[in-house]
Amino acid sequence: MSKKKETKVEETTTPETMDVRFTESYSTFVSREPITITIADYPELEGMTEDEIKDYITSNSEDMASPYEWADNLYDALSQMDVMREKITDEDSEVVID
Repeated sequence: MSKKKETKVEETTTPETMDVRFTESYSTFVSREPITITIADYPELEGMTEDEIKDYITSNSEDMASPYEWADNLYDALSQMDVMREKITDEDSEVVID
């Protein structure tokens, strides 16, 4: 006498409630109005090439004097100038269920 294998059927149940949310991600590029600086006002820049000046300002702008009274340093002045151009790229969205 052969035994029949019983096949178990799984029942699916739909949840009564669930949390659903929407997520967004993107990259933003912002270009601000330029500041004109006078190299003579920054003796540490004397004798540097444009690339060297760019690297120096990138690393030290928080310690450099601002050309404006309303900013504490060059970094603050640069970061508070008006936006000239803004571009959003790599936009993505997704529905997430918790």
